[in-house]
Amino acid sequence: MAEVRYIISDASKQLDVEPHVLRYWEEELELNIPRNELGHRYFRAEDLNILKSVKKLKEQGLQLKAIKMMLPGILEEDKLCEEEDTPNQEIQEVSKAVPMEVSESGSSKVQQFQEFLQCVLEDTLKENNQILKEQLTKEVSSEVRFLLEEREEKEEKRYKKLDETIREMQKMRQETATSTNRRFFRSKKSKG
Repeated sequence: MAEVRYIISDASKQLDVEPHVLRYWEEELELNIPRNELGHRYFRAEDLNILKSVKKLKEQGLQLKAIKMMLPGILEEDKLCEEEDTPNQEIQEVSKAVPMEVSESGSSKVQQFQEFLQCVLEDTLKENNQILKEQLTKEVSSEVRFLLEEREEKEEKRYKKLDETIREMQKMRQETATSTNRRFFRSKKSKG
């Protein structure tokens, strides 16, 4: 059986999105969309299924970054559907016939999605904390460096002043001693 191929305009009509959106998703999600001999994209049924899942997640408010992280799970689900070789209509009929199982798997998917979101949030928080930690470390270290330099300057000025004061005191003592010695020797000369 020949593989059905859709050009980008047909694929965009089936998905109800603009062709440029498909190109953007392909680039951002790093999808491996095959190309023909002329280099034009062609979409297979499996590619359309993946893109339908992407569109649903986008409609639910997810960003492409989060969808990209979920992509391996989407691809795995798509492969499981292919391996079963069960047409979509039969799957829908079975799901209608067994609503209990569908709701359980639905809640399991919701739980998986919540776990995924929790992991994404944890990773994002860890990244942000690491960035904040680095920024704070830089800011604090530069502030501490500035304060230490300022303190060293103040201490240096203080020690210079203290040194000047000590030198002045020594000079005054020396002058006092010299003048006292002169008086002493003058008084001895005058008596003698």
